[in-house]
This record gives sequence, structure tokens and C-alpha cells, in this order.
Amino acid sequence: MSLQTIPIILLILSSFFLVLFLGWRYALLALALQYVGVFWLIAQTLPIGLAAVKLIVGWMAGAVLAASQLNLGEELPVSDLAGRIFRGFVMIFGIIVAFSILPAAEQWIPVEHSLLTGGLILLISGLIQLGLTGNPFRLSIGLLTFLAGFEMIYAGLVSSVLVVGLLGLINLGVGLAGSYFILSPSLEESN
Repeated sequence: MSLQTIPIILLILSSFFLVLFLGWRYALLALALQYVGVFWLIAQTLPIGLAAVKLIVGWMAGAVLAASQLNLGEELPVSDLAGRIFRGFVMIFGIIVAFSILPAAEQWIPVEHSLLTGGLILLISGLIQLGLTGNPFRLSIGLLTFLAGFEMIYAGLVSSVLVVGLLGLINLGVGLAGSYFILSPSLEESN
């Protein structure tokens, strides 16, 4: 097993964890591990400082979402076994799709193999998360996952400090918007 397969396995496991388990604490832990995998893969092409920006910004967006969940103080309902099995099969299908379109994507996008693999896995995982829920917290996690996949592929194409900063700002904006939409029902009730 090479050093490039470890973060890809980490990304696959964190994606499965994000889809299968609905507790917000577990989701934020999986998101943090996902950003470690993103950092690991991006650090192979970008300087460590720029890769660390992606890691820290992702963790900050997760911290903003965690603060909103702490203020809300309620857990998502635990899903039944059939729901978990369905989400698990959807994720397995998504991973199969990611690996099946990888050869065609390698011809179109001149990016390192491991970056493209991880990026496609996160893009598809983010789309699956967005399609399976209507909860603002889960939607924010799905958007952050989708953006992390896009950032991985784009980092292999462009190594600009300005682009890294703008994508970091977008990630923080997604975290803040998600936090607002999580807290907006409780803010309306208090008025």
C-alpha cells in the first residue's frame, strides 16, 4: 500500500461515515478526518502552507457548524436500519461510479491520479449527501464535502494563493450560512 492510497481510503471511510451516521458529533469528526485526507493529498502538489490553509479553513467551518448545533441542543433522529442500508448501498454505488469514470476523467483533466480519485470520490459523496437530506446541518456538510472534492481537483490545475484564499472564503461562507439556517427556526420562535 503506497502513501497515496491511505488518504483515499480515509476519504472513502469518512464519506461512508458522513452518510451512514446522523449524529452531528460523529459527522463533524468525519468531516475533520475528511479534511485531513484532503490536506494529505493536496500537500503532494501544493506547498504545505497552502494545503494547511485548506485544512484549517475546513476545520473552522466545522467549528462554526458545531457552535450552532451546541446552541440548538437537539440531536437528529436516529434512522432505522432500512435507511442506513439504503444510504450504504447508495454510497457503494457512488464509489463504484467514481472509480468507473476515473479513466475518462484522467484523459480530460490533467491532474495527478490520487488527487483526481479523491476529488471524484468527494464530489460524488457530496452530491449523495445533498440528495438524501433536507436538514440544514446535513446540507452544509454535503456542500463542504462537494467543495472539498472540487478544491482537490482544482488544486492540481492551479496553485494560486488567491484561488486558495477565495475557496477558503467560500468554505467559511458555507459554514456561516449553514449555521444561520440551522439557528433561524429558533430565532423566529424567540421573536
